[in-house]
Amino acid sequence: MGGLVQFVTPLHQATSRAYIDRMVGDKVHCMLKAKEYETDYWDGNRRYGYGGYKYIPGRWKPVAESLIEHFGLTGTSSILDVGCGKG
Repeated sequence: MGGLVQFVTPLHQATSRAYIDRMVGDKVHCMLKAKEYETDYWDGNRRYGYGGYKYIPGRWKPVAESLIEHFGLTGTSSILDVGCGKG
């Protein structure tokens, strides 16, 4: 079995996050709201989940290129996307 390959970590670390700020306030309410996986989770306040998901052209291109290279994917390769959430 292969070792750990971090495709997404560099992209994840490039975004600043206010983790502590999201731990204060009505945490239980926020968690219950997030578990509904409705509009508030995807497009609502950051306290409830993704918080204003938006498409950013090219953001995932380096990750896709790394996956293509690492796995030797071609135009005829198939990929199963599991748990893609909003899309």
